[in-house]
Amino acid sequence: MRGVRIQLESVVPLRSRVVLAARDRRFLRVTSFLLAREGFLVNSTRRLEDLLGMVQRHRPDVVILDGMDSLTMTARALVEIEALPYSVAVLVVAEVPEASSPTSLRLLHKWTSFDRLVQEVERLSDGVKGKGEISHGLA
Repeated sequence: MRGVRIQLESVVPLRSRVVLAARDRRFLRVTSFLLAREGFLVNSTRRLEDLLGMVQRHRPDVVILDGMDSLTMTARALVEIEALPYSVAVLVVAEVPEASSPTSLRLLHKWTSFDRLVQEVERLSDGVKGKGEISHGLA
């Protein structure tokens, strides 16, 4: 019988669910591919207008949001996610110095090392209290 072969050695356990929102195609493709390869379940969108719907549908542990497209849309997305009745951590990536980020917001340089991005996503997903609990902060 011919069928699909699955090599158990290549199966990576699921780490956490991530929604990635960025208009930058290169960042979206590279980051989605690398996170999926590391065992994250990744859903992505180039339309920031669709982000809230994706978060409600997929209930991710972490949202990675490219903050460089529109500061107004980024701020609106953060407020909408914060208003959800369950906890979702948000990591904003941007091409600005990390030192300039407010303490209540986790900001990471957009093209930081991939290992650092994975560490931040893991840290944030570990900090999510649970899907049924009310969120009291972004990160």
